[in-house]
Amino acid sequence: MPPVPVGRVLRHRGMTLLELMIAMTIMVMVVGALGFLAKGVEQGFEYIESHDTVTQHARVAMQRIETAVREATANSEFPGILVVPKDIASWSFPDTLVVWNPAIAQDDPDAVAADPDGLPQFDELVIYCPDATDPNELVEITLPKDVRTVPVATDPTTWNAEIRAIKRSPRRETVVLTDLVRSCTVEGVAVPQQRGAVRFVSRQCPSQEEFDAYTAGKLAWEDLTWVQGQTEFCQAWVRIELQLVPGKEVQQVVPFLGSAALYYVHKKP
Repeated sequence: MPPVPVGRVLRHRGMTLLELMIAMTIMVMVVGALGFLAKGVEQGFEYIESHDTVTQHARVAMQRIETAVREATANSEFPGILVVPKDIASWSFPDTLVVWNPAIAQDDPDAVAADPDGLPQFDELVIYCPDATDPNELVEITLPKDVRTVPVATDPTTWNAEIRAIKRSPRRETVVLTDLVRSCTVEGVAVPQQRGAVRFVSRQCPSQEEFDAYTAGKLAWEDLTWVQGQTEFCQAWVRIELQLVPGKEVQQVVPFLGSAALYYVHKKP
């Protein structure tokens, strides 16, 4: 067999090495691209899974609050629901909702108000607010066996003092509705405070201002803004706003909105 020229062997080996280097480069690029795709798929899965979780938390919390409001007790003395804001410096945080619902408060579907024509008792109330020690938790608070009569709804100072005491009371019973509430720091105060991103907005129709105007003789009973034009037919409405965070890995804030209304009769005094 005749010998192969040395130059041809070197040229052949050089082409093989070049092709190998090109193939390895392409392989590295393909593996890198697959890695990026796999990372993207993993992040997408985590994002969807975390948002499914946070949506479920919001759905459960909203449904619990809305049911409590729709099935609440109300009368001419107390409109069934009451938003108690917390004032810090120049800021106001309407993050506490009080609902007069004996069935939920006493965990008894047959429970009724002790005085359906007067003011409720504290053990007939259900309170929704961020937890006093952990603002990332939205909690439901009840006060078993506290038969004291609540203050009138038009006394915000007393209500603020009562709510502050209730949130710290060792006798309270607490149910956590979600632990994914976004928290933020209140600046501009001596001691910065953490607050949960929960907000309640209530509306009464006719409004308390209209009832006051009627009492003062400035507005006729028939001229109050009655619901559906039916005299003595009232509505108490609340809007619920929650900001939840899916988790430590996904810090995007997800807002949720809900509302509920309660209808009742307000007898002419």
